[in-house]
Amino acid sequence: MTEFAPARLPSNEATRLVSVQRSGLMDQSPDPRFTLYTDLMRQISGFPVAYCGLIDTTRQYFLSQNFPDCLNLPEVGRDGTLCQFALLAPTPLVFADMRLDETMSVHPLVVGEPHFVAWAAFPLVTEDGHILGTLCVADYVQHSLSHAQVDLMRRVAAELTFTIELQIAQRHESLRRLAKAVEQLTGIAGLETTEQAASFLAVCEGLPGQPDRFSALQEAGLINADGGLSAQGIAVQSFLGLSPTGFRTERSILKSRALADALLDMLAD
Repeated sequence: MTEFAPARLPSNEATRLVSVQRSGLMDQSPDPRFTLYTDLMRQISGFPVAYCGLIDTTRQYFLSQNFPDCLNLPEVGRDGTLCQFALLAPTPLVFADMRLDETMSVHPLVVGEPHFVAWAAFPLVTEDGHILGTLCVADYVQHSLSHAQVDLMRRVAAELTFTIELQIAQRHESLRRLAKAVEQLTGIAGLETTEQAASFLAVCEGLPGQPDRFSALQEAGLINADGGLSAQGIAVQSFLGLSPTGFRTERSILKSRALADALLDMLAD
């Protein structure tokens, strides 16, 4: 039997890795938002296993996964994954029976536990063409997907990519505003440090700040005893353009009305 060999590296691997790191999702605590996508993939495909994750230099980090009785880990080594092969092209990689494919038939996850047979991977492709990771389904028996199922699952993967890219944009916008605020707030008593400026930004957004930093904000006359903005704080907020609406970006789990309608139709059948 041919010995298993890991996939070659994508031609844009260096810039792809930069995009993965920019996501800020590696090593983060599980986010329930991502469970929606794996649940949808299982519902559409009828496969018992679904998972999604990002892949960096050495590992695949799971954003959501339901591996019943197997692979119950937050991450796995990249060279032992099926998904490494899905980094090579932006199109879905679908196998009704991996035992019939020369490359996949000798994969450790096929010849050994958990003995996957059917598998489909949908790359998470950003607008600039970088594949961050995959959204996948797997089964322990031969299992085919229709063209309609594959198309719908591809669109779900695109929605997941949109969610990730939106988070990247929001994260960088927050960092940009924080840097701007720190620069502009220099000289205001109680806001000389990045941490204090961040607490002020949190109050401006209506989010909870760090209680141990409230005293400095109160001494500066920027917040009241109840933690809300004072008249002076509101004036600073307005002057710097730090109102809550300035931070909000439209967030939609399903931005595509057509996809939402297709999912509703499927669930109604």
